Amino acid sequence: MTQRTLITLLAGLLLGCSSSETPNTQSLINQKDVAGLRAKQAELVKQNNAIKMELNTVIEAIDALDENKKRSLVTVLSLKKEFFQHTVILQGTVKTDQNLMLSAEFLGKVKAIHVKEGQTVKKGDLLLSIDDGGLSQNVALLKTQRDLAKTIYLRQKRLWDQNIGSEIEYLQAKAAFESQENSYEQLKKQLDKASLYAPFSGRIDDIVAEVGQLVTPGINPLLRLVNLQSMYIEVDVPERYFTAIEKGTTATIEIPSFKHSYKSRVTHKGTHISPGNRTFKTTLAADSYVTLAPNTITIVKLVDYQKPDALVIPLEVVSENFEGTQYVYVVTESSKAEKRFIKTGLVEGDVVEVISGLKPEDRVIDEGARLVKEDENVRITNAL
Repeated sequence: MTQRTLITLLAGLLLGCSSSETPNTQSLINQKDVAGLRAKQAELVKQNNAIKMELNTVIEAIDALDENKKRSLVTVLSLKKEFFQHTVILQGTVKTDQNLMLSAEFLGKVKAIHVKEGQTVKKGDLLLSIDDGGLSQNVALLKTQRDLAKTIYLRQKRLWDQNIGSEIEYLQAKAAFESQENSYEQLKKQLDKASLYAPFSGRIDDIVAEVGQLVTPGINPLLRLVNLQSMYIEVDVPERYFTAIEKGTTATIEIPSFKHSYKSRVTHKGTHISPGNRTFKTTLAADSYVTLAPNTITIVKLVDYQKPDALVIPLEVVSENFEGTQYVYVVTESSKAEKRFIKTGLVEGDVVEVISGLKPEDRVIDEGARLVKEDENVRITNAL
């Protein structure tokens, strides 16, 4: 029996039952019985309302019991509270505080280079020598003169301590020694600048100078020394994340050129915001198991938000109306699609946090979310 046939039978039954209880409509019209017609109108309205209520009951029963009725097939999500975190992706650079291009401090020609590129050296090792132009001979002569002045001074001091000799002879010997000592030390410091020593342990990255090249103090670079054991990652973080990023904040660092990634933490957060690009400096620990190169580009994923019991859903099931309000479809107890307006938070990858509008027990439509309509009959094809 079709739905239309059932409605016709119900209408006929009600009208048939009432015909014997109320006067015929045409008779009332012929009799010009206005009061009777009004009573007839009231009775018909009552019957019509009863038919509508009965019809709705029948339709709902058909929707629930008719297994052959067409329904949209959908799958639903199993919602639960879970850990959620959001990251901000920035570009960082590998840095080291011990990355120096050493320059000449002595005017002269390069006499010898004692190291090679790529060689590892220790602090204090001799790296390069510059021809001193005879200064070493002057230092040796001055050292001899100083030693003589020192001998005379010590003898005069011993005599003076025994009250032998004059005070003036003692003071003259002392002054002569001190003068020779100061001259010797100053000239020796100048000579020391002709030899370049490693200021820290590291590796010779580049040798610029050549043997025989005339170098000038503060102008000509000689070689580059890099310490690869004191590396760190430096990144400029936008001002809007200033309150979210702190010392100890976790991060994932990817190094594309090395095809390597690792977990790290913020070791220093700058307190100065650059007026030029509105960022602040942040440094993170480097991976001690990988030998990095200074100025290598890295991808830094800083965690700026965490919540242990967040309600998250795939971003693809969220729709938006013309007013910009977001919504999803959920399956009601009567197996209908219901449009549910929600408020979302941060997006991480392909999921988004739901701030309000959903509960863990809600059955959010996943597959088929873009095809169903409001109040449409649906059938769930996956088991939760």
